[in-house]
Amino acid sequence: MLQLQRQVAAVIREYNLFSANDRVLLGVSGGADSVALLGLIIDANRVNPACSDIFVAHLNHLIRGKESEEDAQFVSDLAKKFKLSVIAERKDIKEIAREHKMSLEEAAREERYKFFESAAKRVGANVIAVGHNADDNAETILHRIIRGTGIVGVSGMKPKRKLTPFSTIDLVRPLLFTWRKDIIAYLKEKDLSYRVDSTNFETDQFRNRIRAELIPLLEKNYNAGVKRSLIKLGETAAQNYDFLEAQAKDLFGEVLLNIEGKTAEILSEIVLDIHKLKEAPQILQQIILKEAVVRLNIPLKKLSYKNYKNILRILNYQKTPVNNVVKGYLNVRTEDGKLHLSKKKYYAEEHPALKETVIKIPGETKLVEMKYMVKMVIREINNGFLEEFKRNKTKYDEAVDFDKISIPLTVRTRRQGDKFWPLGSRGIKKVKDFFIDNKIPVMERDTVPIVTMNGQPIWIVGFRIDDRIRVTEGTKKLLIMSWSKRSQRGHPLEGSCKVI
Repeated sequence: MLQLQRQVAAVIREYNLFSANDRVLLGVSGGADSVALLGLIIDANRVNPACSDIFVAHLNHLIRGKESEEDAQFVSDLAKKFKLSVIAERKDIKEIAREHKMSLEEAAREERYKFFESAAKRVGANVIAVGHNADDNAETILHRIIRGTGIVGVSGMKPKRKLTPFSTIDLVRPLLFTWRKDIIAYLKEKDLSYRVDSTNFETDQFRNRIRAELIPLLEKNYNAGVKRSLIKLGETAAQNYDFLEAQAKDLFGEVLLNIEGKTAEILSEIVLDIHKLKEAPQILQQIILKEAVVRLNIPLKKLSYKNYKNILRILNYQKTPVNNVVKGYLNVRTEDGKLHLSKKKYYAEEHPALKETVIKIPGETKLVEMKYMVKMVIREINNGFLEEFKRNKTKYDEAVDFDKISIPLTVRTRRQGDKFWPLGSRGIKKVKDFFIDNKIPVMERDTVPIVTMNGQPIWIVGFRIDDRIRVTEGTKKLLIMSWSKRSQRGHPLEGSCKVI
């Protein structure tokens, strides 16, 4: 298979996968692809040295019992045959998957790459080579299309990328343009044996069904060259995305407000100019957000297309503070025309948006966390004051019967078990149910200010007071409650608790 050897050597040169000075770690499972990878890299090195040193790495997943042990022994013997050092480890992938509530495939992949990285560092390798082939790439693209993906997912695998965004180690795929049938033919001609993973034939796994059932069906009934078509789609998508990504990275520097973030580095928080970000086309906005996520060292796969769309919706609320957490990985906040993104998790139960604060009556109480102020004024009912107040009030102003108030009052955010009697309703209701009935988004609920008396809510700010403190014909003295932003006149709280 001299032609295949030449093809792989050409791919190594064209994509600069590694050079004569590189130390390469080969991920070898014992399967056909990884054994062929080992043989082809050694062949390439004999003809024209492509790298300085080669090492073998094998992770025993302990998934298939005796078969897994035999795989490990096979790889060890193979490394000895070619006089290569082997780094081997064992990890209980089933237990890790259960513990982290992941699929076996996802857990195996994550642990495999963690192992490759640690093994590479142990031997001083700066390149990790794996045996993904053209069939794998076609299956991956189709898999992503079926499950739902964007232009990045359709792009498929890359022949070369950084192991992680800030890693000094490259991950390369020398066989990415080689078809599985040619790999099997190469192994047969070279008389190289390999292991067969019995789980590859189990059709309970979605990916296996694509390989064993869907692609053969498409080839037979729709397009015999469907895999080539998928690869072509991937290449086209990759070219388009590379262009868009270059444009977005140029814009990233313009919208980024962190001085310390002007160079590529991991940050704890990223601040973006909302006005400038909104001027960019939406596809570039999304790629800019992805760049921010990368800078925060959050795995891109943790956030979906829908998550990015939801974050972009925040731009429509630029005049209002917003606090939101995306899937527990990313904290999103807007303030004064700035979009704040941070990896720090935000849980209202542990770190309330507003700590319980005693309200001055009468007087003004500054709320440092929310940069707002609550004002309390005591007034007599005379000279048509109440009627004028009702005409001019916003939903952030309320008048209640002062004689029904038990001082002190406090302001805080919701707590489990909170109840009150919404004005005009038939009786007591849980605050949680009130939020649901009024269609207040889940993530907004933990940031809605609540004025309390004797530990119980009497005013859900911006929504409703408690019926038991309402003004009646017998009311003689009023307590006027107002909520406003400290830096402005009036009551610009309108929508301040909105959350995407």
